[in-house]
Amino acid sequence: MNTYNVDFREGECWYGLCADDGVHFPLTEQSCYSADFSVNRTVNQVCPILISNKGRYIYSDSCFKIEAKDGRLSISTEGAVELIEAGSTLKETFLEAAKEHFAPQRGIPPREFFDTPQYNTWIELRYNQNQEDVLKYAHGLIENGYPAGILMIDDCWQKYYGCWEFEKERFPDPKGMVDELHGLGFKVMLWTCPYVSPDSPEFRELRNKDLLTKTEDGKVSLHEWWDGYSATLDLTNPIAILWYDMKLRSLCDKYGIDGFKFDAGDARFYENDKLSLGMADPNVFSELWAKFGLNYKYNEYRACVGCQGYPLVQRLADKFHSWDEKGMASLVPNTLTQGIMGYAYTCPDMIGGGEYSFFEGEGLQNRLDQELVVRYAQCAALMPMMQFSVAPWRVLSEENAVLCLRAARLHTQYAYYILTLAENAGKTGEPIARYMEYEFPNEGFEKVTDQFMLGDKLLVAPVLKKGQTTREVKLPQGRWAFLGEKMYDGGCTVTVDAPISVLPYFERR
Repeated sequence: MNTYNVDFREGECWYGLCADDGVHFPLTEQSCYSADFSVNRTVNQVCPILISNKGRYIYSDSCFKIEAKDGRLSISTEGAVELIEAGSTLKETFLEAAKEHFAPQRGIPPREFFDTPQYNTWIELRYNQNQEDVLKYAHGLIENGYPAGILMIDDCWQKYYGCWEFEKERFPDPKGMVDELHGLGFKVMLWTCPYVSPDSPEFRELRNKDLLTKTEDGKVSLHEWWDGYSATLDLTNPIAILWYDMKLRSLCDKYGIDGFKFDAGDARFYENDKLSLGMADPNVFSELWAKFGLNYKYNEYRACVGCQGYPLVQRLADKFHSWDEKGMASLVPNTLTQGIMGYAYTCPDMIGGGEYSFFEGEGLQNRLDQELVVRYAQCAALMPMMQFSVAPWRVLSEENAVLCLRAARLHTQYAYYILTLAENAGKTGEPIARYMEYEFPNEGFEKVTDQFMLGDKLLVAPVLKKGQTTREVKLPQGRWAFLGEKMYDGGCTVTVDAPISVLPYFERR
């Protein structure tokens, strides 16, 4: 194990490394932070890179342990760590790092990810995915004024894990359903994972062909995850990859499925998998899972190691229905961290929170925080992507449902601009949602993580606290139009009105 020490320069901040820890970044001389990413045990993206606002970056080919304490970064790893001088600002340094280590590849995700909201059936249907209610949800979107976009049918459309075929009782006519959804204007994606249910024909087939990972004693590895116990496809084995790809291609050919939500694949679930054809470590398995998605233009990931610059949609981990750092408070800092790590095509999870347990049981109307749902929709509206799951017209008052629809329309209003930024990301790797420091160096924005830039044109300052009806916004130098109308001179902090009907944002003039 090699240890590398890097002392902070005066005023230096370090960005990147771990999306799920974005709320703790940037690291500064005063930071006390430690983490071990030799196995990514977080539920989101990890990339072994740190980028400084003082013209240097740290990079390794493998994930590492890190400690920030007493003005020093200490990095421990079996591999090598590079400390590279590049540029003089966060933006210049990022662009040099992107060019060297994760130059964009193979274009960008399809335009539908960016120019309209996405929709996911998870919160509405949870473990009761079925044809009737999927169609009801889709028609409800159209009837309530939402534009057709990508519709993801979540977990439990299939018979069981490893048997990637529609469950016939719940989906009596999959082809008819997909045709109807296409007729409404939707692209259709299905949830999937790299796991196989034990005691199934698929398990026996794959075990007999040696296509599952194993423990040290040579037995098939069964690991616990949020849906029980499963075996895992050996993603280092080309024959296992071919088997899985054929199952998914069959769904595309038979029913017209457009793509897949590739869930799970977390490195932490591979820790007991000691034997595989390629003898890969857990992080490599997670990386291979992500690279598999390059076979499908319509894809979505949540857990990932590496793969920066690829046309992979990277979602934030499931958020709680809360205002704290497990929910709303994490949306901006974690999205910004994704971007500076090299994941430009980001989605801030399902509006209102994708952690389904909150939405189960009786009395939802009494538990639901309608203000939170509205503010979440507003926060997502001017991010690269936004995704609805819970149906606003079902759970919100008429007034608040209208505000969610207004947020969706704001996103489509700026669709051309967002798509232009995505195309730029495909060429340069630049984030779409950017730290203030990225666009405005040396103006005191290095620690600002509750407002952000959408490209270099829009400053977005979502309301992130319950009951707040005004918003303090730190404006950079220049002229800024609030909501496209009232003009402000920058270089100062202003307070603007932000009732629940308003998402504060400014256009650079």
